[in-house]
Amino acid sequence: MNTNMKALVLMAALAAGAAFAAPSPNTTNTAAGTAITNTATATFTNPDTTVGGNLSVTSNTVTTTVLALPGFDVVYDDGTADGNTLANTSKTISNAVPGQVVKTDYDFVNTGNTTLTVVLRANTTGSASGVTVRYLDASGVELTGKNSDGSYTVTLPAGSGGVIKFTQELTVPSGAPANTVYGASPEASVVGTGTGTGQNGVPTGSTLYEGQTVSGGAVVATPAQGADLQFVKVTTFQPNLVGSPNVSSPPSPVAPDGSTTATPPALSNVGVPTVADGTPNTPNPTNTVTGYPSYPSNPNDPSGSGGTPIVPDVQGNVQIAYPKADPDNNPVAPNAAGRVNDQNGTADTIIFTNDLKNNGSNDDTVQLFPAGADGKLLAGTTFDSTTLIFTLPDGTKVRFLGPNTNTPIPVASGATYPTVTAPAGKTVIYRTEVTQPDGSDAALINSTTLVIGADSLNDADVMADATTRDIIVPAAAQFGDSTPGTLGAVPTPGITQRVDPSANTSLNTDTTNTADNVAVFPMDVANMGAYNDSYALTAAVPGLPSGATITYVDSSGTALPTNGTGNFVTPVVKAGQEIKVYAVITVPTGTAAGNYTVSQTAVGNYSTITMSDLNDVIKVGAVGGVAVAKFVWDGKTAVGSTPQNGIDNPVNFTANNTAALPNGNIIYQIIAKNNYNATVGGFFLKDSVPGNTTFVSVSGSGTGTLIYSTDGTTWGTSAPTSGTDFYVATDDAATAGYQPGGLASGATLTMNFTVKVK
Repeated sequence: MNTNMKALVLMAALAAGAAFAAPSPNTTNTAAGTAITNTATATFTNPDTTVGGNLSVTSNTVTTTVLALPGFDVVYDDGTADGNTLANTSKTISNAVPGQVVKTDYDFVNTGNTTLTVVLRANTTGSASGVTVRYLDASGVELTGKNSDGSYTVTLPAGSGGVIKFTQELTVPSGAPANTVYGASPEASVVGTGTGTGQNGVPTGSTLYEGQTVSGGAVVATPAQGADLQFVKVTTFQPNLVGSPNVSSPPSPVAPDGSTTATPPALSNVGVPTVADGTPNTPNPTNTVTGYPSYPSNPNDPSGSGGTPIVPDVQGNVQIAYPKADPDNNPVAPNAAGRVNDQNGTADTIIFTNDLKNNGSNDDTVQLFPAGADGKLLAGTTFDSTTLIFTLPDGTKVRFLGPNTNTPIPVASGATYPTVTAPAGKTVIYRTEVTQPDGSDAALINSTTLVIGADSLNDADVMADATTRDIIVPAAAQFGDSTPGTLGAVPTPGITQRVDPSANTSLNTDTTNTADNVAVFPMDVANMGAYNDSYALTAAVPGLPSGATITYVDSSGTALPTNGTGNFVTPVVKAGQEIKVYAVITVPTGTAAGNYTVSQTAVGNYSTITMSDLNDVIKVGAVGGVAVAKFVWDGKTAVGSTPQNGIDNPVNFTANNTAALPNGNIIYQIIAKNNYNATVGGFFLKDSVPGNTTFVSVSGSGTGTLIYSTDGTTWGTSAPTSGTDFYVATDDAATAGYQPGGLASGATLTMNFTVKVK
């Protein structure tokens, strides 16, 4: 749109120094109303001979009044042939702008012998609507005698004064669309007052038009009405702009000022995540294509200092940016359940380079803005003329920058939005800075398509005359416990898998089997972003002993491949879809009973999004038993020679039968071992004085404070000196007083008991 009025005046001369014949009025015919008188005389010889000589006699005088023979024409003042239409006139103006004024000089010529009252009006046949036409006198003042219907009444003298110069002033509508034809021709007519004396010579009830005559009391309608016109054709400017992504070697690249040379970013090889869905073993899920990095480097670029790769598609008039995840998100500490997805962060900025070529033959001034489908400013978008920032409905902010200065492009006088000068045949290079709010990807995130509109200021509307598209394809992902039938994952409530460490290893994906030593956790890896990606998976289970294994398998039970660092790699996951994998963890024999927390992490191989699930649990059940063995002193048996219940005999003690003399001592050693994989609580050993013997002593050995009892109820740290039943335990330090405590897995408690044969 152009709000500056321009005026174009067609001067009378064809060109400087050119000459032409000025139109001539009718000075040959006698003016209407002229009286022609005639008197005759008779001459003869006087019959009176006495007088002699000649005599003359005068007749009466006869008077004839000259009647009106009307005729007139309207011609171009510069002598251009007339009799044309809007379609074929040679009087043409191209590349007119809204509000432009076009002036053309004409002449009224009286070709008859009588003064005429001429009605002058504009003929706009074939013109687009909205054009304004006025008629001016030779001094540039609008003609007097303007009628209520917009026509003018002009008195056209006869004779030498029968030429009147006037000007047609045509104004293109201020809202004129591009490439629209406007035009007008003066059209004059004379309404008949009669053919008698003192009348204009046009029969009453008839109308005389340009170039016509009257003969035999009737108008000779040749040329026909409208056949002898003098049109001026005005065609509004037709922008010839082409928007495009950054291309290789654009023709005559210039900065937005239209004169400074600009150098666009060079195209080279970039890696973008376009590997096909399902492609296995792809730790680097990118294809090498021609593109360029977001430029210049911006601290808010989600892909970091290297810049986000941008891939132009000239045929599709689009370029696509593939940003990675925000480095400011990943370090955020997860909660106890984990962090299922990328979190809110600072706004992300990507800078595209765009081209605007002017294929026209005239320079143009163009304003840039985010456009909607209708070519107008995207609905709901606001523009701050101070910061030069467009704010889109979703909060995205857009600025247009110069390629050499990286400063905002200003708004030119008469424009509404940032403005560039596009010389004919040249390409304007500019940058489009897009800053998007960085939200959590708890839901599916789609691509952002920004349509850049380029509107010529030389047409009336604020509507894009050329567009190009910049697309941002964002990253988003979720990882956590599987949610069948729902896209996405959750880190809560957490899954508990019960295992039996004494069972045989059986790699499987059965989450209901509690009789094996395999814990299976179904996990969803959901690609919530807009480009394909693969993911590296790792897991750790603190506390599990050596021999535990962690494997990620697919739904068929096949282990996923690993990368160079040992992390498992998923197949490429299509944007907007998810895959289910299984964390399969084997628990080795001897693992202590208890709960073991599984910490799992997934990282986007391209996006770098880091996710975690920290609250799945392996519950290892108590398996095994308690073994008790009783040995007797023989003073000769080697250690381990007579084991009982998996417990070796101490040196000089045997599990075999022995003999003793009266008054001799029998020394027993009772050993208990906890073979469970868990501590057994309230543990104590008991023995009683057998028949035919008397009590001598009792003692114990084990880990912790030893306590004794003779009734199983009252305990103390002093060994008893008398009694029948004797108890040995280690104290439960967590309980006030003395009570039997636990025997740890694999630990032993020994009771030394001596009696004397009667």
